[in-house]
Amino acid sequence: MNLTTFAQRIRRADFLDGLGIYVEPEQVSLAHVSKRLLRVALRHERSYPLAPASRRPERAHTLTQAVSAFIHEFKIAPGGVHLCLARQELLLNRLVLPAAARENLRQVLEYEIERVIPLPRNEVFWDYQVRESGGGEAGRLAVLIVSVPRRVVTEYVDALEAAGARPKAVVIAAAALGDYAAFCRGTLEAPLAMVVQSGVDLEVALFAERQLVASHALRGGVVPSPGELQQIVRRDLAEVFHPSQVAVEMLYATAANGGGSEHGEGSGELIALASGRLDAPLEFFSRPEPGLLPAVGAALGAVRESVVDVNLLPEEHRPGLQEGLFVPIVLLVAALVLALVYGGAVIVRDEMTRRTLAPEVETLEPQVAAVKKQEAEARALQARIDTLTADQSRRMIMFLKELTDRLPTDAYLTTFRYRNTRLEIEGFANRASELIQVLENSSMFRNVQFTSPTTAGQAGEERFSIVMEIEE
Repeated sequence: MNLTTFAQRIRRADFLDGLGIYVEPEQVSLAHVSKRLLRVALRHERSYPLAPASRRPERAHTLTQAVSAFIHEFKIAPGGVHLCLARQELLLNRLVLPAAARENLRQVLEYEIERVIPLPRNEVFWDYQVRESGGGEAGRLAVLIVSVPRRVVTEYVDALEAAGARPKAVVIAAAALGDYAAFCRGTLEAPLAMVVQSGVDLEVALFAERQLVASHALRGGVVPSPGELQQIVRRDLAEVFHPSQVAVEMLYATAANGGGSEHGEGSGELIALASGRLDAPLEFFSRPEPGLLPAVGAALGAVRESVVDVNLLPEEHRPGLQEGLFVPIVLLVAALVLALVYGGAVIVRDEMTRRTLAPEVETLEPQVAAVKKQEAEARALQARIDTLTADQSRRMIMFLKELTDRLPTDAYLTTFRYRNTRLEIEGFANRASELIQVLENSSMFRNVQFTSPTTAGQAGEERFSIVMEIEE
């Protein structure tokens, strides 16, 4: 372990117990993980049957019973509970946006989410992962939006609270698998794909640079060939601007994988990653259950070992800080004491340095006075330049007046941006398609064009985004 890795690990030192609860279509898997300083161990794990999703009240009742039985059987008092949802419960969509949207990405997604999700925005919980192709005006953002109906989360959270296990995070199976792999491998930088059993179906999760890139649900449980999987993940990487010249590593955890060698070169068993890294009972390795891995990953997140930042639970619904802060507080106090000792030494050293430099300062005072005089002259020149360029604001008023005169009365602007002789406007109008000709008829504007297709607003008007050049 190098110094950087050790520093990262020591920041996570703690005394915590975490409970990961993975709700699958036909069962719930639970994992109890403890952290004692830097030692992380899987203490208990168990799976219980659940009523089908078609009988939701009965399903919630069986979930409460299963969690309550697990907690009481093993006498668990977890400091953190993470609820993990299966791929079948989720909606995943990808958006490609201009890099300029990075500054207000959450607000942009709030507006765009109803366009890509077939549910009203107030009926879903959602989070996102984002990758950028590069800076500048030509840069783009690839945003993976993960959402779940609010009703589903509410039912599960209520069932867990009835069992005395209030979740502080709602994660997804793919993110939990990423946390599990990152903990076992020490990193999640290079592209990595995982094929995991999810009920009778399969999930293919792809990661790159500590982020979830894509998640696919494969119905029927038939594992594609290595070549087909490579095509899927290469396409996903290309869509998020990540070039991959070599085959992506594949890890499997399916009910019938029987070993990584069956799946071709560069493949391996996902459960085997934990060997030598996670202190776990022998049964975890001797009778592997794929459904336990997301539960273990969720429990690792509950003891502050998460890497993939996806939490569908809004901040206002998350509990406050819980137990497990003893070690960080001790480290903080030690750091403050060292800072005080070091600060006193710095004060003494600075005073000695000041006395040494005092004669040199007296020698340099005439030169400093000359520099200050030059600064005053520079400020005077800048004031003259400001006077010469003061008409820029008047020109801006002319542009605004021309737009006011040209735009129809049923149109209004939400954005007005002037930069490098280019004017960008956004807003709403009843007939946005007619605005191009209206603005082209002006002697002040040229090369008027839409920057994106017009879209329908909530009141029936059309939303537009137009860019044009200013005649000098």
